[in-house]
Amino acid sequence: MYRIFIIEDDPTIAQALKKHLEGWDYKVECAKDFHNITAEFAAFDPQLVLLDIKLPFYDGYYWCGEIRKLSKVPVIFLSSASDNMNVVMAMNMGGDDFIAKPFDLSVLTAKINAVLRRAYSFSG
Repeated sequence: MYRIFIIEDDPTIAQALKKHLEGWDYKVECAKDFHNITAEFAAFDPQLVLLDIKLPFYDGYYWCGEIRKLSKVPVIFLSSASDNMNVVMAMNMGGDDFIAKPFDLSVLTAKINAVLRRAYSFSG
């Protein structure tokens, strides 16, 4: 069972993603303390991160950089800020993919499966 860490400040979106991904047999945790994402990340030790750009205190680019100091875990950015500059910035900061909000859950699931397959020889 793969572990996915969701860093999303909108609780409605975070819980909807969690419920959907648990239905696909993933173990999912949502960030709770937006001051201390790296501690939650390290404690959960996920195999994939879903990361919003616009977050309280520090943005997703910052947290991606902090995660990259600890791990090479795949990071998929999820954001409504989907202009070319934000997509390029997300990829340059260490992101592995970018999905613009709003998105279809089947597309998200397919991209997660593809990233996990490439990173961990996923056979789903």
